[in-house]
Amino acid sequence: MASVSAKSELIATACSRTAHALDWGTESLVAFGAGSIVALYDPTDAQGPGIHTTLQGHTKRVNSVRFVRSISGTSTDTIVSASADCTARVWQRTSQAWECKSVLSGHQNPVISTASIELEDGRIIVVTASTDGTLRVFEIHGDDSTCVQTVDVGSRNAIDVAIAVLPDCGAVVLATGNTDNCVHLYTRTQVAGEKFTKTLKLAGHEDWVTAVTFLRYTDSDAGRDNSTIAHWKAGDVILASASEDKYVRLWRISQATVPQTVDAGLNSDKLAAQAMLDAFASTGDASAAAAAQLSTRAHIMAVSTHSGERSYAVSLDSVLIGHDGWVHSVTWTHLDGLPSLISASADSSVIVWAPDADAGVWSSVARLGEAGGAVQGFLGSAVSPSGARVLAHGYQGSLHMWRAADGLWLPQSSVSGHYASVQDVCWDPRGNYLLSVSVDQTARLFAPVAKGWREIARPQVHGYDMRCAAFVAPYVYVSGADEKVLRVFTATQQFVASWQALTHSDVPESELSRLAVGASLPVLGLSNKAVDEEQVRALREADAAELNDNYSMRQTHTDVVANASMSAATSGDPPLEEQLLRHTLWPEADKLYGHPYEIFAVAAAHSGDWIATACKASLDKYAAIRVYSAHTWQPPNVRDPAGSEQSVAAAPLMAHSLTITRMRFSPSDDKYLLSVSRDRSWALFEKAATADVFDEPTGPYRLAHHQMKAHARIIWDAAWSPDARFFATASRDKAVKLWPTPQAGSPYSSKPVVLTFPEAVTAVDFLPALVHGHKYVLAAALENGQVFVLTAKMEEGKVPPSAWDTFEVPRKDAHVAMVHRLAWRPQPQQKNDINDASKEWMLASASDDQSVRILSVAL
Repeated sequence: MASVSAKSELIATACSRTAHALDWGTESLVAFGAGSIVALYDPTDAQGPGIHTTLQGHTKRVNSVRFVRSISGTSTDTIVSASADCTARVWQRTSQAWECKSVLSGHQNPVISTASIELEDGRIIVVTASTDGTLRVFEIHGDDSTCVQTVDVGSRNAIDVAIAVLPDCGAVVLATGNTDNCVHLYTRTQVAGEKFTKTLKLAGHEDWVTAVTFLRYTDSDAGRDNSTIAHWKAGDVILASASEDKYVRLWRISQATVPQTVDAGLNSDKLAAQAMLDAFASTGDASAAAAAQLSTRAHIMAVSTHSGERSYAVSLDSVLIGHDGWVHSVTWTHLDGLPSLISASADSSVIVWAPDADAGVWSSVARLGEAGGAVQGFLGSAVSPSGARVLAHGYQGSLHMWRAADGLWLPQSSVSGHYASVQDVCWDPRGNYLLSVSVDQTARLFAPVAKGWREIARPQVHGYDMRCAAFVAPYVYVSGADEKVLRVFTATQQFVASWQALTHSDVPESELSRLAVGASLPVLGLSNKAVDEEQVRALREADAAELNDNYSMRQTHTDVVANASMSAATSGDPPLEEQLLRHTLWPEADKLYGHPYEIFAVAAAHSGDWIATACKASLDKYAAIRVYSAHTWQPPNVRDPAGSEQSVAAAPLMAHSLTITRMRFSPSDDKYLLSVSRDRSWALFEKAATADVFDEPTGPYRLAHHQMKAHARIIWDAAWSPDARFFATASRDKAVKLWPTPQAGSPYSSKPVVLTFPEAVTAVDFLPALVHGHKYVLAAALENGQVFVLTAKMEEGKVPPSAWDTFEVPRKDAHVAMVHRLAWRPQPQQKNDINDASKEWMLASASDDQSVRILSVAL
């Protein structure tokens, strides 16, 4: 349908929780696995669109993403991704679009790592490693891919693989890091169809080898003048291996000379061991036994080439000691003309290593990351081609970036998102920002910045999987999780200040004065506590007087003074991951009790007066809707049926027999409360007269109609038309049904308008206004991730309309898994073209593919 178009405004998702899921191609292109997709974004544009492209095709988690590199090490416009779906995919960029050119299959278990290289004739060699105990070698030429070899590595799986070409003979060398604590080397010629032959096993690591990477060394003046690497020669290949033993080892592969080949098993052993012993003896830092353990002989590797067999010496060049936890990844780069190494570890640090000319050893020139940070360690890292930026991803999928400037590494903001299924999204009543909740146990706020959308706050870091949320007011929301309790959160002055700086918006002082300065999570506490101005003032005075009696206050309000004004309030940059985790919390205002099981649905009245909640239920007595006042956070008062003058709490609303999946208040006046359930029925509750004490035992709402067997399968969602004349229900039976609103005092006999879809419908939402005054707009999403926008004109005498036009959002901009929620932004935005009077509306969506997306829909 030409009158409707959609474009992506936000794709928020986290990196896969695997060590090799992130890679840096060109200076402005990073690729990483995010669930079952490959996400691409420009890290040089801090306030740009963030993730701008997603490559869809895998059906399970993407474990490894690698740019194909040329023989010299520069990246190409080809990406290889490996997945838990037992396949690898080759993506190529053509005319600014990315296409899947090949699907590499054959493994029986998940593929966990890949390595690839583009040869001079254009062929690409791809090696995939799987937990099925095999390596598979593919040759790709154009759109054709052929598996030329399967290497059986046995039960000692290869965790990572790397590939390079030896400069002086053109042979291809493959390195694998295995769970037998060794690095294995294989070689072959470049002739098409040739097979790798195992040539060497390098021992030395004391635990699993987690990462391997090659560097082709080219001689330079800086290298010759550096005593640490002065013995490296042009044409040497340096292999770095990382292990769970906390160490990184550097292995030098060089063409063997005659003296090296003669009696290599004896002479080189003695020379290397003696050199190591002498070195340790001179420092007095280790015993002879420890020195002997670190020593290694110069292994001789025979390599077949076109001109015959050549010999190469492989020797341990250095052992890099500095990490306190498992080292998950190593990446080569160049700093100041010297080869340097970036390593990421479970000790929550990323170390930049460089050869120290004065000391004659490799030393850490920078340790990136926050000491004692909450990222639970880094799983991997990547470095830009210029070496000016480093990007690392943490255990919770977070991305952390640093930029080199004047000898310092400065933290930079990066993209962020949930790392597990997103269950709900909702806009604040003014449409200023979007709230999302996920089973990753966090709530996140997204808002527009200069040229895109970014996460600006993480108001809730929970201890349970989160299921639902609803805004009661612009700075107040209620959330439900798997804990039987609903929690109420209010914004802080810190948040409003940072939001103003990022969006250049104004907030009346009267609204700010009612908010707490900040919030903090007490040590060993479970609830975010508000910090007011008096507490901040008292703590500052105690600090100024250097008093010791402020310890208890610091235990309660950690870092509040130091972060009373977030950096975003002054710099205008989106907050860093560390700031999001610690300093953007919202204080908890109240808790709502009453449900016996996990909370599943919550709805807020448009007036801000009422909250409706429901929990999981397998019996009708638990499938109750509890209504709370948003002013007292208590159930409303009703007259005592026994006749006493004392009021009692309202009884729950009863109609369903299984879990209530969704509740919606009718637009504008909240006259009706609509609920849908797993029991395939919908119920409509009508509003009673406003009162302080209600005559109805159920309080402000009473059951008006209950439609049994409204669908053939579970009903997942429901939505009201903007004029409340009809509503929609979405079901697993692949249908959306449009039901006229019942008329008071008359039996309900209306037949619904049925809209059918190719898959189960899991989410629906109506645009909150009539477009051009006469057109309804309905968004619907399916279990497979498809998103549709349907439009219909008002029809005389027909409510609801029967003729609907359907527009499908392009698959590249839609989800790849079940969509749990759709939410239109409350108000539109004008198009940039001043001569175009039409408007664009924002549609937010939440999915099992762990992403939050915002589409700009032109109507």
